[in-house]
Amino acid sequence: MRIALFIRTFEPCSGGLQKHASDLARHLTAKGHDVHIVTRLVSYHPKDYLDSFIYSEKEKLTRIEGVPVHVLTHSAFMIPLLWISMKCVGRQITRKFGVALYSFIFIKGCLRSLGRVDLVHHVGQGYEMLGFTAHHFARRIGAPFVVQPTVHPGQWGDHDIDQMLYRRADRLLSHTEFEAKWHQSRFPGVPVDVVGNGIDILGDGDSKRFQQTHGVSGPIILFLGRKEKDKGYFLLKETIPLVLEQRPDAVFVLMGPLPATNGSAPPTSDRVIEINSASDQEKNDALAACEMLCVPSEGESFGLVYMEAGRYSKPVIGRDIPVLQELIGRNRAGLLVGKTTSEHACYAAVTPVELARAVLKLLQDKSLRRELGENCHRVSEQFTWPHIVQRFEASYITAKKNKSCTP
Repeated sequence: MRIALFIRTFEPCSGGLQKHASDLARHLTAKGHDVHIVTRLVSYHPKDYLDSFIYSEKEKLTRIEGVPVHVLTHSAFMIPLLWISMKCVGRQITRKFGVALYSFIFIKGCLRSLGRVDLVHHVGQGYEMLGFTAHHFARRIGAPFVVQPTVHPGQWGDHDIDQMLYRRADRLLSHTEFEAKWHQSRFPGVPVDVVGNGIDILGDGDSKRFQQTHGVSGPIILFLGRKEKDKGYFLLKETIPLVLEQRPDAVFVLMGPLPATNGSAPPTSDRVIEINSASDQEKNDALAACEMLCVPSEGESFGLVYMEAGRYSKPVIGRDIPVLQELIGRNRAGLLVGKTTSEHACYAAVTPVELARAVLKLLQDKSLRRELGENCHRVSEQFTWPHIVQRFEASYITAKKNKSCTP
């Protein structure tokens, strides 16, 4: 099957969605499919929404991690039209015109660089706009159009313009049952498949190598993710002194990219190791070396990092949000902290004291760490790529079959 995989930006190391798209393309290719990534940006990082709307890199066909990548562009003469499109998209009464204008600007590049494909798959939301071009392209060539939205209800991906895109899909691909139910309640005419998210089998991490490289002695609490508020990075930083008061032997390893606007992250203690850039091998070494993973993220569409810890039989700590209740809570694979409210059931408020209490509980109970870690390993087995890629294939085949049956 020849598949066009649309995603607004594509640098596999820049974020979870980008890595997911890269891994999916790689595993589909290994199974004999012809997968092409379609994107706007591969090296430029927009400063704001206007910049992301207007700026385009030069049109080109390149390869990233062995996958062909088509970069769409526009001429300088189109910048005023893109500005008009952005203004129209922001208003309900002119939104459809703004979407149509945006798609018109990029559709020729799709037809020119891709030709015909069997299926169009967009990873992302409507807010990013490229999904509407993907939909326009699919309709022009008569291919089925599937969307993988990655919604955090109440936080991200559920705006009116996002829902406008989801209604145009032939199928929606959901990471969790919780997300699927959200889609089904709002778009009853659009079929939804729960495909999950894929992780590599892993297992080659070397705990001693990590300890020697960083001079670590003592139990490691690992944070792995973007060093931003929504990932719980600053909450964890406030929690560290509370834990060290009772367990001065503990070591916090905070690993992940730091936004350029934040500058460098100085350590707050000699028991804190900040790693802003790490290879996949160093990440695996850290997972092998840690006693637990602690990522108190405010919202997740799936929670891939928790399952990566599961591959190493590590217990995890996260917020008590619906997605992690499904993945972690019901399987007793970690500790979930915080409290939701009836007004915002998808967000769990957490204090540093509550988070510290969970960390200390695991540090003090080796048998509990082992039990939760083994459960997390068992859960993670369901989401290794050999299983997950079959779910995507099944959804693609159904979408293509249903499209061919449509008069």
